Amino acid sequence: LKIIIWNANGLCNHALEVRNYLLENDIDVLLVSETHFTTRSFIKIPNYAVYSTKHPDGTAHGGTAIIVRKNIKHHIKEKYREEFLQATSIEIHCLGAPLTISAVYCPPRHSVKRQQFLEFFDSLGCRFIAAGDYNAKNPFWGSRLMNPKGRELYEAALDGSCSFLSSGEPTYWPTDPNKTPDLLDICVTRGMDASRCRMSSCLDLTSDHSAVLLEVSGGVLHRTRDPPLVNRSTNWNVFREKLDQFLNVPEAITTQQELESSAETLTQAIIRAAQEATVPGDRKKSVKSYQNPSIREKIKEKRMLRRIWQTTRHPDDKKNFNRAAKQLHKLLESVRDDSIREYLEGLSPTEATDYSLWKATRSITRPQIAVPPIRRTDGVWARTDEDKAAVFAEHLSGVFCTWPEMTGSDSEVDGFLDAPGQLSLPIRRFRLMEVVNIITKDLRPKKAPGCDGITGEMLKELSAKCVRFVLKIYNSMLSVGYFPKIWKVAQVRVIPKPGKKLEDVGSYRPISLLPILSKVFERLLMTRLRPVLDNGGIVPPHQFGFRAGHGTIEQVHRLVDRIHGAFEDGHYCTGAFLDVSQAFDRVWHDGLLFKIKKVLPYSFFHIIQSFLTGRTFFVKEGNEKSRVLPIQSGVPQGSVLGPVLYLIFTADLPHCPSNTMATFADDTAVLAVSSSPQGASRKLQEGLQKIEEWLRKWKIKANELKSVQVNFALRRDVCPPVRLNGTEIPQADETRYMGITLDKRLTWRSHIWKKRKQLSQRWRSLYWVLGRKSQLSLRNKTLVYKAIIKPVWTYGIQLWGAAASTNIDILQRFQNKALRQIANAPWYVTNDQLHLDLDLRTIREEIVFASRAYKNRLLTHTNDLAGQLLIDEGHARRLLRTKPSDLFAPL
Repeated sequence: LKIIIWNANGLCNHALEVRNYLLENDIDVLLVSETHFTTRSFIKIPNYAVYSTKHPDGTAHGGTAIIVRKNIKHHIKEKYREEFLQATSIEIHCLGAPLTISAVYCPPRHSVKRQQFLEFFDSLGCRFIAAGDYNAKNPFWGSRLMNPKGRELYEAALDGSCSFLSSGEPTYWPTDPNKTPDLLDICVTRGMDASRCRMSSCLDLTSDHSAVLLEVSGGVLHRTRDPPLVNRSTNWNVFREKLDQFLNVPEAITTQQELESSAETLTQAIIRAAQEATVPGDRKKSVKSYQNPSIREKIKEKRMLRRIWQTTRHPDDKKNFNRAAKQLHKLLESVRDDSIREYLEGLSPTEATDYSLWKATRSITRPQIAVPPIRRTDGVWARTDEDKAAVFAEHLSGVFCTWPEMTGSDSEVDGFLDAPGQLSLPIRRFRLMEVVNIITKDLRPKKAPGCDGITGEMLKELSAKCVRFVLKIYNSMLSVGYFPKIWKVAQVRVIPKPGKKLEDVGSYRPISLLPILSKVFERLLMTRLRPVLDNGGIVPPHQFGFRAGHGTIEQVHRLVDRIHGAFEDGHYCTGAFLDVSQAFDRVWHDGLLFKIKKVLPYSFFHIIQSFLTGRTFFVKEGNEKSRVLPIQSGVPQGSVLGPVLYLIFTADLPHCPSNTMATFADDTAVLAVSSSPQGASRKLQEGLQKIEEWLRKWKIKANELKSVQVNFALRRDVCPPVRLNGTEIPQADETRYMGITLDKRLTWRSHIWKKRKQLSQRWRSLYWVLGRKSQLSLRNKTLVYKAIIKPVWTYGIQLWGAAASTNIDILQRFQNKALRQIANAPWYVTNDQLHLDLDLRTIREEIVFASRAYKNRLLTHTNDLAGQLLIDEGHARRLLRTKPSDLFAPL
């Protein structure tokens, strides 16, 4: 294990040097003191994980960091963040006992007592290496003299059965020649065999501290990744031949047991055939280093000059050393810039380069987020991937069930489910070409696979015999009314929610990965279910979510149109925007099956019942998996049928005819209008009372405190607050509905300013691609702007295009500046000329273009509620305000 201990005195300033050194010298761990990190600082190095601890006051001083190889099996421990000591710690998995490695920094102006050192060492466990700049001097470890902090550290080490390791040479080299160099960077160890450790000075990294190399002999466990079933070496002809050999197709599949056996046979045959046809190998590209002969020579020169200056301490030698360090830094920057320039020049949006342009811009640069230890419900910390997976699984098992306060049976539901169903025609069998079309046209080959590892790319290469077997299984599932268990297992990965505390288990969003073969069946079943839903009018008109031809803009436009009508009449409009807690995960299965049996032909009931019940999941964190747990509620996340089943479950949501109801999946808004504020709130309360009773009956929980009430009016009077479940809904001057901010006067200024800030953030992330110095071609720059930057402000333009000119100019000014930098245009080129040369519309031109296209869409819309948005009010306009429908008229 090769460990470097180094006081960087500002890590970001040495990022290129550190990257080059780690990759060229095969360093396992870098312990950094004085990172000077703030909340906006980060560093990324390929194949290395970076963990940091900032100073408690958040300013750019102090702090520590650990940079460790990702393939070393490790996990982060609690950060130690005090004014007198900052430390970042990880635990490395070794063949024997685990080893804790900690990067330490003690600021010089703080005095640290023996007991404080002891408390820190005890937090690291019984076997650790705590290395860094302690700012403690003691002749015991080779310092020139002793200071109070060195005395306290020495006594604490004796009391804690700790040992010291040092290079025996000075590590701090003050710039002032009148000050004497001394040894400040040391290691404190416990439970380590000193004969297995060796320390030596390292002169490669530039700082006022010289780095120290610590080599520890012993076995370190490395992370092993599950290899993909296929890669670029896969021989698809061999794959199809092996697949035909492994398949044993039965003559008939008539029972549930035969279905289970056939699904298992199919899955295992595809996996075995892929393994036989694939040469194992790592698909990850090797990381290119900046090292070249000129850099090596410059590093040798700098190392020699540093040794000379440390020996003579002469000012001229110091100047020579500084000059060599600056030249090396400039050389590294030059090589990096040349590499980036070459990379950008080769980017292209075409298939010939595997869409390299979009791959470069898909992942916008942002800090690496390391999952810290997770706090269990009993207060104990989960540190390893195995423990984290278990904690996440335990938490999600409490999510995938009905609300504890709403448990219990319903006699009406139970009686109806037990009663025999009405006879109906069987579901029409699937045809071979339907299966082929879905596999070849609808499946995305790069989509993440489920727990079986089978990808869309593999299904596209199936043999004809295998496709016929798949068809046979699918049709048997319809006739038997059974969904195989092997396709009902979800692999769950968790990702952090933005702005949440990462140590809380509830701050992570689960992402379910389902077997691809189950999704193909769901798509086929949807071709039979969709006509029944459309012809039967099962989904209410006010529900715009997960419906073909229905978008968020039409739904928000319905609300905006109702609010404008209230403004014209001088009335008050108050709206409740409801937040449903864990809507999809808490769906009551018996209640959903009750509604399915009631509104769908009985032939769909058994297959959907089997699809919903008996589902299981496990959580995968890193390469560790939790135990398999049952799913007791909810529609399957990541499935094709899940969203449609949710629409059926909420189709009977009640509402008052005088109110305006708008739903998009679980996003629910209710508007009430009256000539008085009291009357508007009274109407809204009547509607919420019906919703409250419905929620209670079907075991759905609304979060009253996250819901919001907005009073839309041009008057100063305020509508009284309304209540849901006895709790008053908070009032606000604006709300965000379907990604669009609605303020109480519909000026759109708040929405436009939020978009402006979002544009600035995205522009900064992509400046390396779109800026003046970027070597990307002008055509590709414009393409990236249209595909990534422009959609930020064009979303909802059919509505906020009615804003005042002063507000629209906010976005126009941004676009003017962006296009000027993209084209690297001089000051005398006009903005109109820039738009013309780059073939881009101005904001106002885009408003006109989008509004006319939107009008054409409304003219042919299948939902009457959307078509009514084209109908005029039928009376004279009282206000001079611009409505979205005014944008439809030609200029």
